[in-house]
Amino acid sequence: MRQFIPHALAAACALAAALPAHADSVTFPGFAHGSESVSYSLGAPNAVVSGSGPAGGFLTVLNGGPTFETYCVDLYQHIAFGDPPYTEYSAPGTSHVFANGNAYTDLARLYATAGVVADSVHEAAFQIAVWEIAYETTGSYDLGAGSATFSGGSAASSGALTLASGWLASLASSGPAIQVLESREHQDLIYAPVPEPESYALLMAGLATVGFVARRRKA
Repeated sequence: MRQFIPHALAAACALAAALPAHADSVTFPGFAHGSESVSYSLGAPNAVVSGSGPAGGFLTVLNGGPTFETYCVDLYQHIAFGDPPYTEYSAPGTSHVFANGNAYTDLARLYATAGVVADSVHEAAFQIAVWEIAYETTGSYDLGAGSATFSGGSAASSGALTLASGWLASLASSGPAIQVLESREHQDLIYAPVPEPESYALLMAGLATVGFVARRRKA
């Protein structure tokens, strides 16, 4: 199943030149919870492009590891589900340059605002909100106006557009750290890394210590 058809853009070439030499292997089994269709339009100062396609989170496998979920931040490229591993992805990091200078901060806030995303409507809403944050440069988020607009498709009839607008209008004050997987040839992706089991163990130990100290003080 193919995603957004690529457009030959100079911006993609400029991004490719900036990527580090190290490459990771990435595969995409499919959508995490389905998708909704939507029309999109990017205007200046972005490279001008418009079209329509599915919006949803991707199941992603990095270097043969466990599956996690990513969201596209690149409407100028494509990926395909079930393809052999793409081997030109960079290691996850924060070197990706967004058109919106507040993107890293606001994407983190979006993760905290949306909470658990577990169906096609919420997946589509989250992806649309991600695109809006990645490409909007006017300083305010409005899916119907500005340098990035989104409309129509099943995202309109299902309520995904309305949900995305609501999240963008009330972003949380903070959220998890965001990382980006970048590619010379395919869509760039964001995700919020989940703490390793060791980190959870340390967190639980810390909470237990705090509880013990609190009880001692109360006694």
